[in-house]
Formats: sequence, structure tokens, C-alpha cells
Amino acid sequence: MFHSCVSTLVFSSAVLISTAAFAECPAWPSDQAQQEITTLRQQITDWDRSYHRDAGSAVADEIYDQALEQLQIWQACFNVSHTAEPAATALTSVRGSLELPFSQMGLRKLNATALQEWMSGRDDLWVQPKVDGVAVTLLYKHGQLQQMLSRGDGLQGQNWMPHAQAISAIPKQLPSKQPRITLQGELYLQQSQHIQAQHGGSNARSEVAGLLNRNQLSPAQGDKIGLFIWEWPDGPASMHERLKQLQHLGFTDSTTYSQPVQNFSQAKYWQQLWYNSALPFASDGVVVKHSQRNTQHARSNYPPSWAVAWKYPLQQALTAVTDVTFKIGRTGRITPIAHLKAVQLDDKTIRRVSLGSLQKLNQLSLNRGDHIAIALSGQAIPHLKEVVWRSPQRQNFTTPKAENYHALSCWQSSPECQQQFLARLTWLGHKKALNMPGIGAKTWQALIDAKQISQLTDWLALSADDLKQLPSFAHKRSAHTAQAFTQAKLQPFSVWLKALGAPTSVTVMPNDTWQTLAALSQQEWQQLRHLSRSNAQRAHAFFQHAAVQSVALKLHEHGINGF
Repeated sequence: MFHSCVSTLVFSSAVLISTAAFAECPAWPSDQAQQEITTLRQQITDWDRSYHRDAGSAVADEIYDQALEQLQIWQACFNVSHTAEPAATALTSVRGSLELPFSQMGLRKLNATALQEWMSGRDDLWVQPKVDGVAVTLLYKHGQLQQMLSRGDGLQGQNWMPHAQAISAIPKQLPSKQPRITLQGELYLQQSQHIQAQHGGSNARSEVAGLLNRNQLSPAQGDKIGLFIWEWPDGPASMHERLKQLQHLGFTDSTTYSQPVQNFSQAKYWQQLWYNSALPFASDGVVVKHSQRNTQHARSNYPPSWAVAWKYPLQQALTAVTDVTFKIGRTGRITPIAHLKAVQLDDKTIRRVSLGSLQKLNQLSLNRGDHIAIALSGQAIPHLKEVVWRSPQRQNFTTPKAENYHALSCWQSSPECQQQFLARLTWLGHKKALNMPGIGAKTWQALIDAKQISQLTDWLALSADDLKQLPSFAHKRSAHTAQAFTQAKLQPFSVWLKALGAPTSVTVMPNDTWQTLAALSQQEWQQLRHLSRSNAQRAHAFFQHAAVQSVALKLHEHGINGF
């Protein structure tokens, strides 16, 4: 309802930086701190300019809020003056030429605890959805629409009257002959059955802002826009009477989505209901307000004391990249992992996120210190939505070479092969391979660290007595591990091939042995085993690979079936 750009502009001077926030002060030298702060200030200025001048949202509200909070923390950490917030510069350059009869400044955003304190001792309070749209002022004289003004800088707005003719949700004539009626509200994208908890903001505000930025709206475009009146500053003194008269004037949504509340529990009820219910608009929280609005300072440029906002749970969280490491799997697939400054999203603390592939990492051009937006997928898995801004300090990562890792690499331990080799061992014990219950990555790593395993088959020679000698293996663990190893040795040839990573297209016949399969040419894999050309190439490459043949020889020496 009240856009973040404005609310943060007016609230920033009053923000108190907590002790916890100071504890997060980065250990930067002064020149780096200046560069980081300047970079973020410029990014926020660009966002403000996009919103207020171009009527477009380049970034989600909740990401904007978190970015501005980060700027305030950094400025406090390094004692940098923040008397000229970036939003102020943008708003000054885009304010309209028409004075708003009543200011439209943003609200302070409170968390649940702060809202509970704010509501304590106050009465005659109401709650409304915080409609996610574009704020507007409508001025009627003797029932006739005279002005439609954008919010601009909160004190002066632009003339949007030409758009009013195309927006059917805006009545041009009210059933009232009052000399003057000033209404403040939100132009929103009309949606069918929008559930905020499921759909998020859906860029609804951006679409409305884009429409309003056009020189002319068609009737079809205007019909996409709805109107929610959330305030009548020169109307009746009590909220109950204002809503009653708004209903008479035709603004029924105001009555439907304005509810009296006596305590925090009731406000929470409506917050949860509107967050999880189907509404005709996107919303990003609720507004709790006094019945009576103080109009003694009609054009105050500070956040009003009579209303506050309580935002919905974050659907995107802003955090910084602290490092990027690389996970190399059994097949040689390289997955970059971004390590993050811990951030809370829903009920999860997120410290890392998969980037999927080296190609994705290269596309992102990610570096330490870059700030990114994180969201949760439908399975509550964190994923990177976008790079929000980049650190001016560019630090390149050492990236593994993709050509060094593939399905036939890393059959023995080496500094370059630690991950893939461990992944091969871990797969051996998997229930879909040799099925060694309780034998996972930690057991294999302990054996590698104890220098008992450097080749893929070294574990076959280990007995319970051998394992007892190792510092991390107690008597019970040694006996269990030895028994699992013994059972694995008895697995059939087809299972061993799967455990070694033979191509899935290879089907083992009853009389097959390693020797018969290794003797097949690529053409014979196609003709006799009916594999496609590409599958035949993979099968032939596997059985002819020197490292695989060496493993097969060791398995033969240990008497494994089929080798």
C-alpha cells in the first residue's frame, strides 16, 4: 500500500541500529568500506529513479527494504553520514508539480514484537491489507472527479487525470454533493483468486506501474486496474463512519478489507487469513491504524504516528556470498555451492545454495561480497533468484577444470580427486549398489584419513582386526564394518557392475563375465547387445578404460563373482 521507497526515505533518519547489527559490522579497511557504501547507495538511487521517474519496479519491495537496512547498518558501522539518503535525491528529481492535499508518506515497518508493543495501550484500532500497488490521491468537488495525482515524493505529485478516463474502477462521479472529498488509495492489478502465500507479489505492482507510465491507456488496459481506498483524510472523524459512507459512495472493498481489532492476536488472525486466502489483489502485509487520523499536519514529511505496517514473511531474503566451493560427484559432475552469510527465510536458516552448474556460475559471474536474493522453491529448497548488486572488490574463485572430471576419472585418491573418489566409495555402500548398511561417506573418509584406502578396492583386504587398530573405529564399529564388507563381496556380478558405475544401458546376461564384456567391440555392443551408437561408445569406453580394468583385476584377485 505504501511503497518501500517512500517509507524507507522518511524512516531512515529515525532508524536505531541495534547492538546485534553492530556485531555484524564487516572488518573492512576504510577505503573498501567507502567503496562498498558508495556502490550500494548508487544502486538504491537507481532503483528509486526507476520507481519514481519511470514508474517501474526494478527490485522487489522486500529486497529494497533489506538493501536499505544494510546501507544504514554499514553507515552506522563506519560512521558515515546518512543525512542525504539515496531515495531523497531520486524523489527530488521526480516530484510532480502539483501539491498533494494530504501527504502520502510511507509507514514504519514493525515486526511482530514491535507491533504488539505499539498496539499496547491503544484502542479503536483497525487492520487492512497492505495492498501491493501504486498509491494515488483522488480529489472530488461536489461529487465530480477533479484531480488524480501520483504520490511523487509524498508531498507533490504528477497529474494522472488523463488515465482516470480509462480506469473504470475510478468513479468519475460520486453520489455525493459534498464540496470536497479527498481519497487516498492504491491502484492494483486485478487478479482472480490471488493467494499471497502461494503466488507472492507476482510483479503485480510493476505491471500497474508500467501501465501508468504510458502516455495513454486503452480501455482494455484500464480495466486491468482496480482501486482500493484506504484513507479519507478529510472525511468523518471515526473509521466506522468513514467506512459506512465509503460503502455508500461505492467503495465496497474498503468495508470488506477493514476490520476492527482490539489486540495483537486479532491483528495476527487477519494477517494470517489475508496471507493465505484468495484476494483480488497482491498484498505484502497489513496496516494497523488508529480510527482517527491526525490532520493537524496534513503535509508532514515524516512517517505518520497513527498507522504502522506489519509485513508478511519474507519470500525473498537478501544475503552476501562469502565463498564458492565445488562439489564433484561420482560421475564427475561439478556443482558450485555458494556459501552465504546466514539468513532466515520462512523457518529455515540458509547458509549455502547450489548454483547448479559451472555454466550457471559463469553466467552469474559471482564473486565474494556480491549480494544475492534467495527464495525457497515449492519443496522448500533454497535457490538463487538474482544477483542484486555486486561488490566493487572483485575476487575470482579457483574453478575446477570441467575437462578433468567425467564418468571415468578419479578411481584412486589424489589431491585433485578427493571428492569424486569419496563419492565413488560412498556409492559402493549405497542400498542401490552393494548395500552396506551404515557404511557412508564418514566411514570411507575415516579409512582414507587413516591411510587404509587409496585405491577403490583397498577395503576388500581389511579385516575386523585391521579396523580395530584404527583410532576412530571402536570394537562394535569394526565388527559391523567388517561384516558389511564381507556381505558386499558376495553380491552378484550385475550388482558389482552397477556399483562400479557401468553405463545403465548395459544389461548383464546369465553367462556374462568381465572378460566376455571387455572383449566386445563397439560394433558388437551395437549388433549383439542392441545398444544405440552413443550407448555402445560409452559401454566400450568403460570396459576398455585402463583404471577400470585395473579395478577389475583387483576384484578378480579377491575372488569377486564374475571377475
